[in-house]
Amino acid sequence: MEKKKLWEVLMTDSSGNLRARRVLPSNKVNSREVRRVVEEIIEESEVKPSTIRFFRGAMFNMINIALSEIDVIAKPSRCTFALAQWLEERNRDVYPKMEGYRATMSGIGGIGATFLDIRTAVKLPDALRGEKYAFVGLPLAEFLEGGGVNDENVGVGRLCPVDKSLPADTFVQGVVILTPRAKALASWLAGTEVAGLKADLRKRELVMETDIDNQYLMAKLNDDQRKEAAIFEEGKDELGGLHFVSVQKDEDDDPAGFWLLREIPENL
Repeated sequence: MEKKKLWEVLMTDSSGNLRARRVLPSNKVNSREVRRVVEEIIEESEVKPSTIRFFRGAMFNMINIALSEIDVIAKPSRCTFALAQWLEERNRDVYPKMEGYRATMSGIGGIGATFLDIRTAVKLPDALRGEKYAFVGLPLAEFLEGGGVNDENVGVGRLCPVDKSLPADTFVQGVVILTPRAKALASWLAGTEVAGLKADLRKRELVMETDIDNQYLMAKLNDDQRKEAAIFEEGKDELGGLHFVSVQKDEDDDPAGFWLLREIPENL
C-alpha cells in the first residue's frame, strides 16, 4: 500500500486556548487550499486575528501567498510558542499512534538552523548596541499566576506561555541589556520578532535570533562571560528552552522591554 504524508493546518492563538486543525489531501497542498482552510477557521472563531505568525521556512512562499489574500498581517516568525507546544504534544502523544507513522519523516521543513548551519550573525547597528550585558536569573514563580512579572510591566515586550508542570522554585536564566538608548533598542526588538538568545560557546558569541532565521551578534564573550553563558545555556536546557531578555536604561530602571522567550526545538 502506498504510504502518503499527512498534511495538517494547525492554528492556535497566543494563549493556546484556541486550537483548530484541518487535514489537507496530499494532492491539494497549495496556497489556494491553505487560504480556504484559514478563512474557514477565522470565520468560525469568536475573535478574529489581525496577525498570523508562521515558522515553516520551507513553506514560506505557499503560506505567504495564501495569507496575502486574507485581511491579516502575515509575519514569518519563530515567536509561535503556543503552536510549538501543541506540536510537541502531537509529536509525543498523537502521531506515533497513527498507522504508518515514521519518526524519520517528522520535522521536515522545520524551524531555524539546519543540520549544516552556515549562518553568520550580523552585527547590530552601533546605535542599538548595549553598553553592558549581564547574565541573570529569576525564579520561575515570578512568571506564574500571582508572580511579579506580567503583561502590564514588560514595556513593549511579550511573555510566552509557561508550562505549568515546570517546578516553580527553579530559576529562569536571562540576559539584561543596559543602555541609555533602552527605548530605541526595545522598540527595534519589538518590531523584529525576537525569538531567543543563544550563547555560542565555541565562537564565544552572544547571538539574538529573530524572525525565521536571522541572527544578530549582541556581544563577544570573554573567559568569565563564557562561563556564565554556559550556565545560561544549561538553564535553558533544564526548562525546555525557556529564558528571557530585558532591556533597561540602568540596573534600577524598569524595563523598556522584557521578553520571556522559549527556544523552539528545531525538529518540529
